[in-house]
Amino acid sequence: MSDSHTGPGQGDDPSGAVPDTSYRALMWGPANFRGTPPKRLLLEGTVLGMGLSGLIAGSAVAGALTGHRLPALVAGIVFALGAAAYLFFTNAGRVLLIMVALLGAVLSWWVPRVTAEAVLAERGEARSVVVTEVHEHQYEGRDYAKNSCTTQLLDGTPVEAQAWRSCTLATQPGDRLTMVFDPEGVVEPTDSPLPGSAAEAAWRPVGLALLLASFCCVAVVRSKP
Repeated sequence: MSDSHTGPGQGDDPSGAVPDTSYRALMWGPANFRGTPPKRLLLEGTVLGMGLSGLIAGSAVAGALTGHRLPALVAGIVFALGAAAYLFFTNAGRVLLIMVALLGAVLSWWVPRVTAEAVLAERGEARSVVVTEVHEHQYEGRDYAKNSCTTQLLDGTPVEAQAWRSCTLATQPGDRLTMVFDPEGVVEPTDSPLPGSAAEAAWRPVGLALLLASFCCVAVVRSKP
């Protein structure tokens, strides 16, 4: 007499026939394999992550060196949102794709500043400037004020960037301050502290770029059940 009961090997496969729609899968991705992820997923995630980091950092550096920082910032954010959209449509975890978008935006905003610091650290020249005007900044809701100074070179040439760090509450027009200038005029001068070298300036954004690439890779790997 045959058994009409369907066994585990003959009926529904409990191991993955039904997609994982749990909250955990929505937030972190539906991956349920054990052991080492498939090489194809690792390769796809690595290419996406490194490519995204390279595009964002490259456009930001180019924007800083050509004076087009705003278009470079917009381009970097578009790259980050595009990658997040791709991950969304591949069912990547929502937490992971949000992190990709946020880290990409932060990297795009941060790299131009670091690029300017690196340029000034490598070839900057300290010059004396004369304060022409002092601006007081009051911070609403806090008992705190800060000054910024408009300055000019000793020959009377106006300086496009204001001095902040060395412009104290006691600074007056006619005082002399020191700012660091790029002799080639690629980046704006500053009176802020600078790193000792370009490599010292770059290591933190490089770390952020690697973190972004890692989140991309994990998102891709976990997007496949």
